[in-house]
Amino acid sequence: MTSVVNGSSNYIQMYWNGNISPNGTDFWTWFRSLNTQEWIGPFPIYDQSYLTSNKRYSRWFADTNSDPDFGNIEQNGFYQAVTTPAFGPTDKPSFGVKELGMYKLICDDGGDINTEPYISNNEQRESDTYFRPNY
Repeated sequence: MTSVVNGSSNYIQMYWNGNISPNGTDFWTWFRSLNTQEWIGPFPIYDQSYLTSNKRYSRWFADTNSDPDFGNIEQNGFYQAVTTPAFGPTDKPSFGVKELGMYKLICDDGGDINTEPYISNNEQRESDTYFRPNY
């Protein structure tokens, strides 16, 4: 699934096939970058009233207010999403992990396209030679 994250929305819409929270308990959403293998999160539920969960599917919003610059820094890429029960301070999920699948996050780049002209410093297309064998 693809989610667009920007500085004004402060949440990521999440879906999962199945009942994510059968007891109605609180949980956190985590993202792990497939490039760097670093965990981002935890993100609590944005609002319990937006949590929809039944036998067929679940829908909720992961709140990114804990990291206010989340939408403005360039973290574009593919992420593995998981949920865990809400538990004390931690830097990565450790127990009760439920895998959700893969997400593509697109964040604001912090600027507009074509606002600054590109001027090349190598108009003659000259290359540097670092090793040249003598045969």
